[in-house]
Amino acid sequence: MKEREMEDVTVKDNMENKGVDGIDMDKKKKKRASNKKLIIIIVIVVAVQVVGGIALSKVMENMSAGMQEAMGQMAGGKEALHTVKKVDVKQEITTSATVIGLEKDAYTSPVTAKVENVCVEPGQRVKAGDVLLTFDASELGDNLAKVQLQAKTERATGEETYETAREAARKVTAAKKEIKALKKDVKSIQKDIDSLSEKVSKYEAKTQAANAAAMAGDASAATGLSESETKAYQKVTKDLEAKNKKLMKKEEAIAKQEAIVEANKDIKVSESAAAQIRNTNEMSAMNVDDAKKDVDAAKAGITAKADGIVESVEIFKGAYANETQTLMTLINAQKIGVEFSISKDDLAAITEGQKARVVIGSNEYTGSVQYVSRVATMDGNALGNEAAASGSIKGRIVLDAPDENIFVGVSAKAYIFIGEAKGALAIPYSALCTDVDGDYVYTVNDKNIIERKDVKLGLCSGEYYEVLEGIKEGDKVITEVEKNMKPGDEYVPPVAAGGMSIQ
Repeated sequence: MKEREMEDVTVKDNMENKGVDGIDMDKKKKKRASNKKLIIIIVIVVAVQVVGGIALSKVMENMSAGMQEAMGQMAGGKEALHTVKKVDVKQEITTSATVIGLEKDAYTSPVTAKVENVCVEPGQRVKAGDVLLTFDASELGDNLAKVQLQAKTERATGEETYETAREAARKVTAAKKEIKALKKDVKSIQKDIDSLSEKVSKYEAKTQAANAAAMAGDASAATGLSESETKAYQKVTKDLEAKNKKLMKKEEAIAKQEAIVEANKDIKVSESAAAQIRNTNEMSAMNVDDAKKDVDAAKAGITAKADGIVESVEIFKGAYANETQTLMTLINAQKIGVEFSISKDDLAAITEGQKARVVIGSNEYTGSVQYVSRVATMDGNALGNEAAASGSIKGRIVLDAPDENIFVGVSAKAYIFIGEAKGALAIPYSALCTDVDGDYVYTVNDKNIIERKDVKLGLCSGEYYEVLEGIKEGDKVITEVEKNMKPGDEYVPPVAAGGMSIQ
């Protein structure tokens, strides 16, 4: 941390610290302290005079040059005149501020589950990865088992539908194949039947002709079938009967297979049914996946995403957290700043991006102005107050490197750098005087005569005013201006305590 500069003040603050005679009040305090030291030294000198019988003037003559210079400084003799020289003047606007978190993370519940334990409390500082909250995962585990069983059942139902369709298709294919073979057999049997029928017809025709001749009394033409022909006829007739029976069975078999085809040809999985089965299976898989994720999330609990400060906790142990419910809010510990207010008089000097110093407690941090509001706020508690009635402007400073020593919500002091003049002619605060004609200083010329010089001021720091016009380097400026001093008078150094003038 940089060493805190306790005496930095604004131009306005310094002007308010001056009395009616233009003398800086802080400088007066220093002078009083110096006078106290001088009194002690004089007392010591007087004591030496009394004890040793030595005259005070003799003591003063015998003092070293260093002692005389020290006494002169304590009396204000040498501090009362300031030789103008070039210094670096750095101006800052000082204002009160409040430490705030610039970024916040709302931690929501990843699951709907019972809270097992809340591991943090508001105001606690946490590191990235720290466990903030844990869940009871037992109920989510039971739910996972249920959705897994349901998914298994739905997959089995879909598979059964497909298997039924596949079995029907196999039956149709087999039946059609069987019908094709049976029809081939029928064709062969029918050919045999036709051949046998032709033979039977010949034998029957011969028998019919013999019978007709016998009836006509033509004995020579009435000769019927011979014994061998009769046997052959009988055999052919028997074979024909067997073939006809066989043909009938084949036709019955064909009819049976055709019935199988008819019964199964429409048993199939349509595109819509297939899509429904796919969707059901996909939904089941998603439900299982979600249930697994819920269990995993519950077991993992909630951990800090980054270093932070717990701002609030909205849940407690034993309560049920609903999914997406905000459980707690953390301030990002790496995104810390301060919020300040400035008057409208300082608004022109403040711009976004300006460098700044912020003092929080005993620690100092660097930063920059991040935001300046375009809307003035009114202080309703300060009715009748002209400054409050005119409104104030709020702004934010972001800190470059916040650390663990920072507490959000506490008061801070902000110093906003608004300008710097290097090698500028400057005068101490205590040298500046102001009247109705403006700002001026009293200088002492080479003849020890007091002169008034009107000055035009530039920047101001904790010690000096930059002087743009009115004086030059080497001028001797009076810093201890007294009421009776006026231009043209001979300059007389201030009188030390006890009425002794130190030249």
